[in-house]
Amino acid sequence: MFETGYVKSGELVNKKFREFFLPTVLSTIAGQLGLIIDSIIVGNLIDASAMASVGVCMPLNQLVAAIMMLISVGSGGLVAIAAGARQHDEANRIFTAVTVLCFGVGALMTLLCLPFTRELSRFLASSDALVEGGWAYLHILIWRFPFMIVLGGLSVLIRSDGMAGLVSHAVLLGQVVNIGLDIFLIGPMKMGLEGAALATVVSDVVGAGYLLARYFVSSERTFRLVNIFGNGIKAFLSLTFRLIRTGVPAAAGVGLVSVKIWCIYAILSATGGAGAMTIYAVCVSCLSFVSMFISGGHRSKIPIVGVLYGEKDYQGIRMLTRHVMRFTLSLVGLFVLFVLLSPQSVLSLFNLPPELTAEGAKALRLFSISLLGVAVTFLMLYYYTTVQQRTAANILSFVEGFFAVVPAAWVLSRLMGLTGVWVAFILAEFIGFLCLLVYVRVACKNSGGKLTDFYLIEKSGKELLYDVSLKATNEDAVRLSQEAEEVLKKSGLETEKAAMAGIALEEMTANLASYAKNKRAADIDVRISVIESAGGEASRNGRVILALRDNGQPFNPIEYTPNETADYRTDGIMLLCY
Repeated sequence: MFETGYVKSGELVNKKFREFFLPTVLSTIAGQLGLIIDSIIVGNLIDASAMASVGVCMPLNQLVAAIMMLISVGSGGLVAIAAGARQHDEANRIFTAVTVLCFGVGALMTLLCLPFTRELSRFLASSDALVEGGWAYLHILIWRFPFMIVLGGLSVLIRSDGMAGLVSHAVLLGQVVNIGLDIFLIGPMKMGLEGAALATVVSDVVGAGYLLARYFVSSERTFRLVNIFGNGIKAFLSLTFRLIRTGVPAAAGVGLVSVKIWCIYAILSATGGAGAMTIYAVCVSCLSFVSMFISGGHRSKIPIVGVLYGEKDYQGIRMLTRHVMRFTLSLVGLFVLFVLLSPQSVLSLFNLPPELTAEGAKALRLFSISLLGVAVTFLMLYYYTTVQQRTAANILSFVEGFFAVVPAAWVLSRLMGLTGVWVAFILAEFIGFLCLLVYVRVACKNSGGKLTDFYLIEKSGKELLYDVSLKATNEDAVRLSQEAEEVLKKSGLETEKAAMAGIALEEMTANLASYAKNKRAADIDVRISVIESAGGEASRNGRVILALRDNGQPFNPIEYTPNETADYRTDGIMLLCY
């Protein structure tokens, strides 16, 4: 690129991330809070052993969540990339395929589990004392699977469609229903664990119904259902395979977490009995709490990174990823600090018996330290999934999900007792990070110079001439026009075409300045690229692409109608239509 007066900043995409983050984290908080509040209400209205029975069903919940993510996480990245590349038909095909798969797979999961609920409870429970309680919760909980997958799966795409607020409203509504029914069914109705499970099922039904009803009648949505079978079953299966392949790392991570939880329960049962398992249920609730911020961070980031990747704005991706990492780690770090200073405050919420308090405090302190590593791991896992670096994502997924913590917990439990299990969670994060560093180094070495750093994406290519950020003011409009015109001339573009490009940029920037929201100048990112002609020449015979990204008032120049009733009006913006 040529040297310019303006410089690139990440302020625009960072603001977009923060705009997405609040409604996204609210919906994530609502979803995770349901599991935590279930445990708190069950622990206080029934007893601590009932809380362990709820924990017994956690691996199956995680498995269903993994299947949901297998369908939706990859699609979230792919649909954002398609939007960034302006491939709207492809985005609609992905949206339709995910809708069909969510409904079909969710119903299939319930039908498969229905005849085997007692066998599943017996398999999942590491203690005979938990089998009946686990069954009481599980045989009703399985009816949530279709609604859970639809709510979670379509939320990813609806958020990518810029309607994160709708997603948060749907999930919040569901959890209000969940909490109210939990208290009513467990308390006055005396339904025990069955009441807790029924409350969870109804909350997912309400949330999914609200989300679908509001989205499909909205005039703001851009995704449409299309005939996904128009090109035959083979084309549908091919698209399904592509979605699943992209979502494998994230789904494997969540799926292996279910195996990890089951294995850890077995190790704890052998090492410390039911009391240790109850303590671990509290640790899992802490993980669920932190997951609110981690999930809020990566779910807000995915649609933005996908669009930037589709536009080949690799510098923007780096800036946004650093911002999200700092932002999320700050929130997780505050929670970890609170647990380290006052673990008893957390334990008191779950009505833990006094004899478990000392071991519980030690467990929480050690486990909480590992949460910082969990935040980094999962943010990078979803990042690598979005930018199509599946090997790196798979390494994080498999090492984090199972292959580090379970062997470490088994070995250390024999050397250090229960303390060894809690230490294993910290050790696993170090192992996972070291494995990733080794892979990144090898991948960069084998890329022939294309990949150079931890992000595993290219540096800006030679086709990028100009990449800057600025405010939309009339003064900056003139300066931007002059600077961009000069850059294009230096690249070899004809003087007349360079001048036309400068005028277009000036008009767009001036228009943004005129219609600024709340009298505040909009943030703008401007990128100028060239596509080489067949003869290898760039600007002179190739195609110049001007890309302007802003957070000003929505405006489509193609749909604009000039005001012909005015005595005199210069509609310079109409230049963009010709």
